[in-house]
Amino acid sequence: MKNRVQSIWWMCILWMSVSFFSCGRGSGNSVYSQADSLNHQAYDVRYKDWHLSEKLAQQALEMGEDYSSIKAEALNNLAFCAFIQMDFERADSLLNEVYEETTNELECLVADVGRMKICQRTAMNKEFYDYRNSALRRMERISKDEKAMADDAILRRFNYACSEFSITSSVYYYYLQQEPQSLEAIGEIDVEKELEGDTAQLLYYYYMKGSGGLYQADTPEEIVVGEFDYLMDCLMMSHEEGYVYFEANASQAMAELLKDRKNYDLLMNQRPGMMRAINGNDLPWEELVIAFAESALKLFKQYDDWYQISGTYRTLASCYNELGKHEQALHYLTEALSYVNLHHEQFYHCHDTLDRLKPYIPEATQSIELQWINAEGIMTVPEWIARFREQLSVTYSALGMKPQSDYNRNIYLDILDYTRQDKELESRYLALEEEADLLNYLLGMFIGGLLLLVVLMIVLNRRWKVWNAHYVNRLKDTLEISRQITASVPSDAEEVEDVMDAIKTSVKGKLMNLVGASDMDIYPADEEMQEKSGLLFPLKDSEGKVMAYWQVKVGTDSRKDDKALLEVVVPYLAWTLENGLAMIQLGDERRRLEKEQYVHEQHLIENKRQNLIKKACLFLVTGITPYIDRVVNEVHKLTSFNYLSRKEIKESKYQYIGELIARINEYNDILALWIKMRQGSLSLNIENFALNPLFEVLQKGRRNFELKKQTLSVRPTEAWVKADKALTLFMMNTLMENARKYTQEGGEIQVSACEEADFVEISVQDNGPGLSQEDIDCILNEKVYDSGKIGMHTASDTEALQKSKGSGFGLMNCKGIIEKYRKTNELFRVCSFRIESRVGEGSRFYFRLPKGARRLLCVGGWMLSMMLAGCGGGAISSERSEVDFLRVDSVMNDPLLTEANRLANRVYQSNLEGHYSEALVYADSTLTCLNEHFLKHATFVAPLLQLVGEGAAAELDWYASRFDTDYYTLLDVRNEAAVAYLALGELDAYRYNNQAYTSLYKQISVDASLEAYCERMELSSINKMVAIILCVVLLVSLLVGYYLLSLRHRLNYRFGLEQVLEINRRALAVTMLHPDEAEAFVSKMVHALAKEMNELVSLDVLGMAVRTEDSSEWQVAFSVSDEKEEEMWEEMQACFETKSASWNADKKLWCLPLCVEISGENRCLGVMGLRCAFHSDKEDDRLMLELVASYMGILVYNAVELVAQKYRDIEWAQDEARRVLREENQLHVQNMVLDNCLSTIKHETIYYPNRIKQIIDRLEGEVDEAEERRQVETMEELVAYYKDIFTILSSCAARQLEEVTFRRGVVKVQDLMEAVNRYFKRSTKKVPFQLELETQAEAVSVLGDAIQLKFLLENLVNEAVSCSRDGRLECRVYQEGAFVRFDFIDRRREFSQEELNQLFYPHLSRMQHQHEGVLTGTEYLVCKQIVRMPYECLPSSGRRLHGLVHIAGKIKKK
Repeated sequence: MKNRVQSIWWMCILWMSVSFFSCGRGSGNSVYSQADSLNHQAYDVRYKDWHLSEKLAQQALEMGEDYSSIKAEALNNLAFCAFIQMDFERADSLLNEVYEETTNELECLVADVGRMKICQRTAMNKEFYDYRNSALRRMERISKDEKAMADDAILRRFNYACSEFSITSSVYYYYLQQEPQSLEAIGEIDVEKELEGDTAQLLYYYYMKGSGGLYQADTPEEIVVGEFDYLMDCLMMSHEEGYVYFEANASQAMAELLKDRKNYDLLMNQRPGMMRAINGNDLPWEELVIAFAESALKLFKQYDDWYQISGTYRTLASCYNELGKHEQALHYLTEALSYVNLHHEQFYHCHDTLDRLKPYIPEATQSIELQWINAEGIMTVPEWIARFREQLSVTYSALGMKPQSDYNRNIYLDILDYTRQDKELESRYLALEEEADLLNYLLGMFIGGLLLLVVLMIVLNRRWKVWNAHYVNRLKDTLEISRQITASVPSDAEEVEDVMDAIKTSVKGKLMNLVGASDMDIYPADEEMQEKSGLLFPLKDSEGKVMAYWQVKVGTDSRKDDKALLEVVVPYLAWTLENGLAMIQLGDERRRLEKEQYVHEQHLIENKRQNLIKKACLFLVTGITPYIDRVVNEVHKLTSFNYLSRKEIKESKYQYIGELIARINEYNDILALWIKMRQGSLSLNIENFALNPLFEVLQKGRRNFELKKQTLSVRPTEAWVKADKALTLFMMNTLMENARKYTQEGGEIQVSACEEADFVEISVQDNGPGLSQEDIDCILNEKVYDSGKIGMHTASDTEALQKSKGSGFGLMNCKGIIEKYRKTNELFRVCSFRIESRVGEGSRFYFRLPKGARRLLCVGGWMLSMMLAGCGGGAISSERSEVDFLRVDSVMNDPLLTEANRLANRVYQSNLEGHYSEALVYADSTLTCLNEHFLKHATFVAPLLQLVGEGAAAELDWYASRFDTDYYTLLDVRNEAAVAYLALGELDAYRYNNQAYTSLYKQISVDASLEAYCERMELSSINKMVAIILCVVLLVSLLVGYYLLSLRHRLNYRFGLEQVLEINRRALAVTMLHPDEAEAFVSKMVHALAKEMNELVSLDVLGMAVRTEDSSEWQVAFSVSDEKEEEMWEEMQACFETKSASWNADKKLWCLPLCVEISGENRCLGVMGLRCAFHSDKEDDRLMLELVASYMGILVYNAVELVAQKYRDIEWAQDEARRVLREENQLHVQNMVLDNCLSTIKHETIYYPNRIKQIIDRLEGEVDEAEERRQVETMEELVAYYKDIFTILSSCAARQLEEVTFRRGVVKVQDLMEAVNRYFKRSTKKVPFQLELETQAEAVSVLGDAIQLKFLLENLVNEAVSCSRDGRLECRVYQEGAFVRFDFIDRRREFSQEELNQLFYPHLSRMQHQHEGVLTGTEYLVCKQIVRMPYECLPSSGRRLHGLVHIAGKIKKK
């Protein structure tokens, strides 16, 4: 008390001195010093008396009006006081004035930290990171300023800003349940350096370490002791120094720590002296805890901090709850809510009495808190309210007021959902987007400048039409060089360097002689040239994009005319390089397609094998049917022939029925074991794809609807979904076929898709007879139903409806597929299957799939993509925008997770019914399943889940180690367990589960979807920056090149050469044809070149004729048709025969052969004819035309022959890939459907044999006659129902076998033997015994499926290897009449004839579960299934495939 009075006197004296100084205004440094002193004093008393701090800061603001730094510091101090008052809008406004008032980085840094505090408290997570990133940048800049760091005052202020930044970040991460980041933030504080001389920040640090869960130690006991030590330091120092705020905080934290009796006992044992010091009145535990809380409340009221006052009321409530005084706890929590209302009234001027928080509002539809949070202009504290609601839930539950408890817990969970997201990546994303927009703008400007320059050069090129005869002789050499260039295209090149080397080899010597060059080379556009001397020519493709640069090193005495001749060669070089690149690309495409085909073939092989196994399982199902019939018959005899009164017959019947049931159960056990071993082997092929191509496939089935006079409408859509494409098409086909089948003639069927925020809804709607609600419930809610009864009670024509009825298994499969999606992961929880229908009005069947991400194609220029590839590691290509595509892992298909999900549903149901103890039993079972799943799949050691415990829950360690499990089931169980414990009044268990739920919920809900995108944006920004630099370099290079070209093009002879170049460019554009347009090639070429050829040589008609080796027909075209066309064609044919150019002066006709040199042979592919308007027999004209004709010859060869052949190869590869993919999809769908069928059979029919067995066991005991008759009647009903449901399910499954058949083909036996030898070597590589395989095969081929035959032989090898004995196996194949016989011989074992017969029938004793989910003992069942498989297109006499398996040795006779 004495210290407190001294503290008050000290503050009064300080206030008087400040008032004295403020009365007399000084000038200059005196005023600055006084204002600065006021700021320091305001800072020093901020945690002692914020009212005084506010007055001092206000005086400093007024006194330092002319000094921006003083004013900024005063504004920061005032903003702190507004923050303490929870006047967040005023605090934000004051901090905004700091940025406007000063450019002082240090005060702006303090303002950034202040805004971080506001964002942290009001749950503005994204804005928090905006200001945090700004503060980090400012700290980096300030720390680099050595001059500023030398000033003590600036250094102290900077240390305060850094420590406040770290503490604020730690508090933010703490409330987000991000413990590692919180510890890292508080650990960044250098206590000795940053907190030296700053008592307030040191107390803040002590308080955080003692109360924020930020103390680390090896054991929980050590953590409690360590936190207590920090709180004691904070409590004692704050009391001595008069820091009311931290003394109150330390007292409150001490109450929170000591309210757990275990902590109190531990501290009494470990720190008895300190405990006696704080408990001077020797109060008992209960009174000591309350005393600390009441002391904190008194101090906070003295400090006048509403946030902390209400928080202390919550602490008092939690303490009274611990003591069992729940009515008093409710009183304090009501007081806490009143301060929330007081804050709302004062700062948001609310006069509506209904707009207030209350402990409980009956029948409320939406909480007032969420209205405040979502409303604009209201800045409340969600975390503040959430803690009150959570404690109210506990209090009401302890008072037995369940509705009130649920009301408060639901609000708590809603607020938790609002505040869960960490927005660091979103903030980072927005900053990157702004940077990307700026870079895009700059890049666009540079590309625009580049295009403008290219356009300018093209326009100027048309004016260069001057001719110089002096260079005619040199043009001859140029023509020869051009021919050699065009003939140097390597058709088998794999790299661009191969093409460049071939070009250099063909022309280097002659070209150097022609222009007197010393050297020449070709460089790719993205490769830096070693030496930039000489002439440099860009080699562009047909679209004007630079592919490479041609460098020619000429002497200093070279003339500009030499460069003109080199320009003639450039298009040939460019075209040859482009053609070579095209060949490489086509080759790459063909190899890619072959690789894709190989992948699909591997999938097809696996799908075929799985299909055979599913069919073998189905064979087991059909094997149960005779036993069911026998049971039905025996039960019928008991009831119909009055055998119940004849003891001996009755007992024999009971015994026989029991044996039959035992055999059925054995088959069921085998089927269950086999299905279990194969579960997970079929996975969904999840991918992003557009729906419209599937809709187009549906459109092709329009004919079936037209036959029934129905109208099918398929609406186009741009929606993308994330699902299995084959199964999606299967579901749409099923629903559409149902609509066609049950809709009357003249009806309308409509297929459409609707995009929502998270899913796409695909629906099939008709105006048919419709369904009743009873039928809809039956289809949707019953796993198996009798489809024959659907719609019968509402149909007008029941006989016609009965005829059109199917099995109903199509809709069952649709439901099963949706359920499989939903069990995959959280993304597919939006999947659903629903029906909307009214009798007489039609039906709408629809299902929902997750919304997919569109593939974005970045279609840029070739030059730009090469730039970005060079600086970013590869060209920007099409890719999926899915951020964390979610993978489908076999681990997630574990049956243990399915069971855990089922049990979690039971937990929820039990809570809903008020059976809380039962709910906890189911919750414990759920955690047991998840623990077994962890032990089965985990590759690391971690604690296991438990329903009640201490410390952090085990699932947090699992999640941190990225272990794959169903965390959403865990969330459900933890939440329901917390509700159950709360209802039962077990508060420790409730806190443990509630904390586990809260921590995992915030961890699993962290927004990580933008991480990959942010990384790509950063890489893209770097690439764009480099691209801009390269564009600048390229622009400068082009400008220099343009200057050289403009000088060169002043010579008169360039007109003809440039015209040839223009002709070449036009011809190049025509050659870029798809092979489907090859027939129009000649016509397009003629009409494209007619105008440009007329510029070169004045002509009336241009003609061209082409004939290739593959075709004997001519493709002829003329630019103009007239009466002289026939004689011109005759001259052209004569030219083709002689393969030499000719000039007919009388007819003014030029004929030039289109020749190309291939492998040293000169081949003529066609003729070009020109009928001139004037006599034109000059040598230079002839040379120019021969130059064009030689170029045309090369283009014809590559466009018509080489490229067309490449395209044909690619189309063939595409057809093969599509064929394999189609077969793969068909098998994939059938396998999934069979999997659903078999699983349904296993789950739905396993109950009835066991129930019948129980009745038989009871009947074999002592029962009276009436009871016996009643049991027999019950058994008769069970058997009849069992037979009906089994018949329906098995027939539906068997019907699937008719939908897909395997293609047969010719298979070489030698290939089969090589395959079986390779498989045998792999299978026996690690066995501990010696086993050999001898194969003998005749050179024959068989008709069948290679995959099936290899699988059959592999199963025989597997069965033989399962016998651990030394020996030798023999596999012989030879022709036997019209068949080929396969003998597989194993002489190591002896079998009786009966044992041999049983090998091909299922028996549970032979089934063994091996490692990696392998089930042995099924090999002969699979072989039998393969042998009895029918093949399509076989004649009736060849529908049996003989497979003989010999196990040689001694045969026992019985």
